[in-house]
Amino acid sequence: MMFKHQPRRLGVFALLVALMAWCTLFAPAAQAQGSAEGRPFRDSLGLVVKFSQGQPMSQLPLLGELGLRWVRDTVMWADMEPKAGQYSELPAAFKQRLAYYREHKISVVFMLAYANGKAYPATKDDPLAPINPEAFGRYAVHMAKVLKQSGVNFVLEVWNEPHNFVIAKMVGGQWNGKPPSPWVKHYVKMVTEVVEQVKAVDPSVKIIDCEDVWVAHYWFMEAGLPKALDGFGIHPYSGHNAVGPEVSAAYEKTDWALPFQLVDRDRSFNSAVRRLRDQGLKKMGKRPEIWITEWGWSVGEKTPDGPVTEDMLAAFLPRSFISSVAAGVEVLCWFSAQDTVDGPMGLVTNDGRKRPAFGAYKTMVAELGDLSFGQQLGGLGRPTQGVQAYLFKGAGVRKVVLWSSDNKARTFKVKGAWSIKKAVNLQGAEIDIDDPKAKSVTVGPEPIYLTLDGNDTPKWSDDLVQ
Repeated sequence: MMFKHQPRRLGVFALLVALMAWCTLFAPAAQAQGSAEGRPFRDSLGLVVKFSQGQPMSQLPLLGELGLRWVRDTVMWADMEPKAGQYSELPAAFKQRLAYYREHKISVVFMLAYANGKAYPATKDDPLAPINPEAFGRYAVHMAKVLKQSGVNFVLEVWNEPHNFVIAKMVGGQWNGKPPSPWVKHYVKMVTEVVEQVKAVDPSVKIIDCEDVWVAHYWFMEAGLPKALDGFGIHPYSGHNAVGPEVSAAYEKTDWALPFQLVDRDRSFNSAVRRLRDQGLKKMGKRPEIWITEWGWSVGEKTPDGPVTEDMLAAFLPRSFISSVAAGVEVLCWFSAQDTVDGPMGLVTNDGRKRPAFGAYKTMVAELGDLSFGQQLGGLGRPTQGVQAYLFKGAGVRKVVLWSSDNKARTFKVKGAWSIKKAVNLQGAEIDIDDPKAKSVTVGPEPIYLTLDGNDTPKWSDDLVQ
């Protein structure tokens, strides 16, 4: 959105394979992925900044206030290379941001984009010159060198939603990448050039692709994504047919996704992540990293539970981050820091007001930032229904986060099997659980953070929820 917007016979071996697949399908997401174990939760927290789209530089300190570890930022290709082979100095404002990022230990998902008609104008003989893969690869090499010299940790993201921005429109094909879609082949050539050219200079540079249409990644793999690509950059906007971040936009059998199945029958987000990584193993010989470089909601956006309110947007934010880390996602960059040109999606409005989502982000970091994800306790086997419970742990600290994934209010027995020291709501206010009459708390769409007394892993029982 940034800048837009058969019949067969089974032998013994086949039966073993089928059994292994069944076990994988029904294994809890956290245990199946496992990449977050021991890693501070803070290291997965990102934000799409909008300084190149009108967000004032005076808001740069807000990043330090939030305590995040990643931002998605960019400088346009045409601005960096106004003449073929001649690169400009980094803009002063971007240099200032890099200095801030370095000082505050913030890493950058650097978006390589967009077409460069200044240095490579289209001609009758070469109408695709502005998106020439070889030239784009050279731009990527230059940016990798510049970012390396800045001392800021970074990842290169190849383009942004190519079906939506420039490439598909110039090259042609279907929006979902299904053949015939020549834009898919062209984009894969661009990814390949970036990977080969950059890694020839510095193999340590991490590179991801980018697309918000999940099935397009499947078609990219069919077209031959390079095996040295480190990961997939996804934008899991769930649209108007989902009640929250736990539910994906696709169904088990979605016409525009065929012949691929993107999700399990429950339409869960974690099944979409697992299936995409498994397809990577099948086609690329490895399970690529999953990076969410955009995810968010717009205030007023329709859902089955009604229009998204500012409070609902705030509730969805920590649910998205926690669901992502549980599914094994590397980083989630929330969309976005400020509304600017994309409508009411920002943590901050265009007039500078901090939305409740800003407070929800701060609370999430304050409660969980230095802890690591442990495991999912409640909601196993039903990720899109009922109360979800996730355990986070650190030295001498155990915390559990609870919410209702279908947004229905339920009660949790605070006087049950657990010893709870403190309970905090979405905005960081303490919930009184010391009152003898407070035998339960209401768990709805807004997460509740529970600090436990003791270091043992709490035992979950569905009897704790009514």
